[in-house]
Amino acid sequence: LLSCYLWMMNHYIIEPSSAYYASALGTNDALSGIMLGAAPWFSLISAIGYSFWTNYSYKTPILFAAFLVTIGNLLYACALSYNSMTMCLIGRAISGLGAPRIINRRYVADATPFSLRTAASAAFAMATAIGSATGPGIAILLDRLDFDFNLPIFGKQNFNGMTGPGFLMSFFWALFTICILFLFKEPKRTGLDELREKENSTSANLSEELQPEDDDGDESDWDDHSTGGMISNDKPQSYDDDEVSTSSPLYCLKHITRPVVICMSLIFMKRIALESIVGSTSVITKHRYGWSIANVGSLHLANGIIVIPVSAMSGWLSQYHEDRYLALWFLAITFFGMMFMVDVTDIVDSSNDTYNTDKFFSVGPVKYVIGSLIAFSGVEACESYTASLMSKVVPSALAVGTFNSGLLATLVGTLGRGVGDAFITAMGLLSIRNLLNLLIIPGASLMAISFFLIRYYYGILGF
Repeated sequence: LLSCYLWMMNHYIIEPSSAYYASALGTNDALSGIMLGAAPWFSLISAIGYSFWTNYSYKTPILFAAFLVTIGNLLYACALSYNSMTMCLIGRAISGLGAPRIINRRYVADATPFSLRTAASAAFAMATAIGSATGPGIAILLDRLDFDFNLPIFGKQNFNGMTGPGFLMSFFWALFTICILFLFKEPKRTGLDELREKENSTSANLSEELQPEDDDGDESDWDDHSTGGMISNDKPQSYDDDEVSTSSPLYCLKHITRPVVICMSLIFMKRIALESIVGSTSVITKHRYGWSIANVGSLHLANGIIVIPVSAMSGWLSQYHEDRYLALWFLAITFFGMMFMVDVTDIVDSSNDTYNTDKFFSVGPVKYVIGSLIAFSGVEACESYTASLMSKVVPSALAVGTFNSGLLATLVGTLGRGVGDAFITAMGLLSIRNLLNLLIIPGASLMAISFFLIRYYYGILGF
């Protein structure tokens, strides 16, 4: 939980100042998307290594990851003194290589009992929310500081609203590394054992129910997409497990099922939509409303604070409703919030630099803040349900080995974040003036697709 909290804090503490940092380094504001996206892109590389590592241990990979994030944040902060965007991106890339998300997901999947799975996912979602709130809050405070100090090896450095997040997070991750070294103990993988027992029980029941006379029945009953045909849609093809190593991608492909693919798609689209809301805030508000780092940080702080009770409510609701049902509701809430931020006046007329502020349907700062709060809360609340769905529909064969369900969820989520950040940069270079609609409309469309995807395959997503 602590590593999840620090990682999300690390991500959100630099977002309010990212556009200003890019400008201070002599580059286009739109490159702030690349600054944010460098970490998730490189975390795709390290995720596979950490996944293999967690087959044997949790402690050593989390220690190594924390060390990399410590160094990465330090380089990111020192880039200003060297006036080097290259150094800044290298720091972000190293931070990405230290991303602990796959370790966290594997821990939940392997060490958490089934009865507590959704609650555990909600707890991690809450840690994410608290990190999302703490990061911008501290960014506001750091923006008030401006002083010079000497750092061994790197020389004279300036601590301000742009470099402060890097220096502070480097210090926090160093402390975290020390705490893990002396306090963390390897857990028992009770969740994995329970999943295997449940699958064995299900297979035994199916074997008793399927009698020879059923062979003449209509096979389409097993293929129905909404009633949950467990044989043709959800069970991996039979084969000899000894033929393929658990460390091979082919092992993953042979065991993957339709519900798992659907959950991966949901995670991917949700992450792109989330980045279109959060990652673009500093660029959009700087040009549309003339906001400062403190203003952007205040919005993200409000987002994170609201998400905390929403995440708590998500865990409470999971006791009474299925994950698939709650995911539909929160996807609908997210879609509504994003549509609230669509500026229809820009679609009609985008030739002026005033953003049509004199027109009733234009998106001013108040409307933007309301839409952002609604959409961010919805998509973050949906996080616990999609993660829980993924852990419940995955076959036990994908709960072990290198290419396990935790890795798959991390890869698609991180890829979605990276694609979202790259999309921000691409759309910003295309038109800063129309950046809001260029990001929000595609993001809202992805939420609509996710909603109908769950509704269409509702039957096979139940567990």
